[in-house]
Amino acid sequence: MLKLALTPRWIAALVGCLALGVIFAALAQWQVSRSILPGSTDNYTKTVTTSINKIAEPGQPFSFIELEDETGVLTEAVVFARQEPSKAVLIENRFQQNGYAGSWIVVPTQTREGKLFVAVGFVPVTEKADEVLARVQAMPNVFNYSALRGRYLPSEAPISESASYQSLSVAQLVNDIRFGTKLTPVYTGFLALTGNSQYGQVDGLEPLSIAITKLDSGLNWLSAFYAIEWIFFALFALFMWWRLLADAFRKEQEALLEQDL
Repeated sequence: MLKLALTPRWIAALVGCLALGVIFAALAQWQVSRSILPGSTDNYTKTVTTSINKIAEPGQPFSFIELEDETGVLTEAVVFARQEPSKAVLIENRFQQNGYAGSWIVVPTQTREGKLFVAVGFVPVTEKADEVLARVQAMPNVFNYSALRGRYLPSEAPISESASYQSLSVAQLVNDIRFGTKLTPVYTGFLALTGNSQYGQVDGLEPLSIAITKLDSGLNWLSAFYAIEWIFFALFALFMWWRLLADAFRKEQEALLEQDL
C-alpha cells in the first residue's frame, strides 16, 4: 500500500487533504480563542472617558465594550446632545446598586449623529414619581449641544402588558415618542448618566447608581464545541484520504488475484 501511496495521484490527494486539515485547524484555533471568557477585575480604581462615537454608532447593533488595563478601567461615554426634557418619560421597576426600588426618568436627546435616550436620574418613592417627572418636563429644552457623560448600556426587551413603561426598550420608546421630524438613526443602546448635569437640581431626583458589569472568567461552550468540531473535520480529512487509499489498494489486490486465477 505504501507503493500506491507514493504515486503522484495519491501524493496530490494527500496534499489536498493536508491543506484542508490546516484550514480546519486554523478555524479550530480561532474558535478556541473565542471560547475563553476573560474575567474583569474588582479593582476599579479609575475611569476612562471616551467619546460615544468610539464605542457605538446609531442604527448599529449594540456591542458592549469595556476598556480595561492592569488597574481595571470602566469606560464612561461622553456625548454632545440637544435635550428635550419636555418629552421625558418614567421607567418603572428600576433598582439602585444598594437594592432600593423605584423609577428612572428618561429624556430623549438628539446628537449630531442620531437620536439617543438618556436615563437622567432615579426616583426612590413610587408615589412621588409623577411629581418628579412633571418637574423634569417643566425644564426648558436644551437646543444647543451640551456634554453628557454616562454608561452606555443595551436596550431591554419591551413589556407591553402595562400602561406604564416597565422596561427601557429603545424600540418601544421610539414608537411612542414624537421625536423630531427628521428620519435620523437611533442608538440601539441608551446612556445612563454618571456625571453631573442640570437634572441633579431637580427635587426628588437622585443620581443613578449602577453596578459595574463584570464578565466572569469561564468557557464559552458553544465556541468550544465548534473548535472540537473543526478538529474533527481536520482529522476526518486525513481519515478519508487513508480510507480511499485503502479501498484503492484492496481493489488493486483483488484485480491481481483475479488475473492469477
